[in-house]
Amino acid sequence: MTQPTETQQPQVAGRGPLGLIRRHPLISFFVIAIAFTWTYDLLFLVAFPVPDVPGRSTPRDFGPSVAALVVTAVISGKPGLRRFFQRFRVWRVNPIWYLFIFVGVPLIYTAGVVVMPGALASFRIPSPTGLLVLPVLYLYIVVLGGPLFEEPGWRGFALPRLQSRWAPLAAAVILGVLWAAWHATEYLEPEFARANGGLSVSGAGVFLLAAVCFSIIIAWVFNHTGGSILIAILLHGMINFSQGLTSDLFPKAGFNEVGPVAAFCVVALIIVVATRGRLGYSRTDDREGLDNHPTATAVEPRNGDA
Repeated sequence: MTQPTETQQPQVAGRGPLGLIRRHPLISFFVIAIAFTWTYDLLFLVAFPVPDVPGRSTPRDFGPSVAALVVTAVISGKPGLRRFFQRFRVWRVNPIWYLFIFVGVPLIYTAGVVVMPGALASFRIPSPTGLLVLPVLYLYIVVLGGPLFEEPGWRGFALPRLQSRWAPLAAAVILGVLWAAWHATEYLEPEFARANGGLSVSGAGVFLLAAVCFSIIIAWVFNHTGGSILIAILLHGMINFSQGLTSDLFPKAGFNEVGPVAAFCVVALIIVVATRGRLGYSRTDDREGLDNHPTATAVEPRNGDA
């Protein structure tokens, strides 16, 4: 199930802001994404805080999607936007990837939590009502907690272009570092800082390491599922959901991220070794790159190997 590509003539770069975007689409994407989000954070979460209601920080997550749509529209117009949105509909993938998302990710998170002192002894069985609410909470996190609006930019736009220029592992690491940097201003919000190691060098270091490891794992799944933006959204959502779930199941562990991050880093390392750093990536056509196909994924799913 390869992603369709369309041969088109690259647009003339020209001058001015649009010409700059056409000449440097990746840099433009990251600048727009970070500028949009940091501006919202500094204005509406710090300087003039909006009321603490559900979805309060959701507008900050629009940054990557806004950047992806703006840059795609500039460099490839309506045909590029059409191909971009088509990748939201890629859901027919090997069931093993759904199993990894909905079973594997929570198990990895749990494995990292139970090794924390006192965590296992504090385990509590959720109530029947709590179990029924879990799917609703997951959807809430997907829609209002970041994944729905982040992934069209990170994996839908940036990752394919990074992989077309650098080795897949290097691309995933670069994206992970920039992803973490994009979150930097969110540490000014006490609730986020508390749940992610605190506003400290050690807390930020663990968060950076987590972002890089998550980036490697998501890239591996993304490359095996035909560049599906939908699958990336679901995986990102389950990572976030598992943090809250395990903190409720093992209250003594709280939001301690050291154990879970270590567990995901082990998984990321196994993936890197097993794929020799390729992360399941392969070009659909070595003669044609993303410069001539501004929204192509340049990946094909490889369900039979790591």
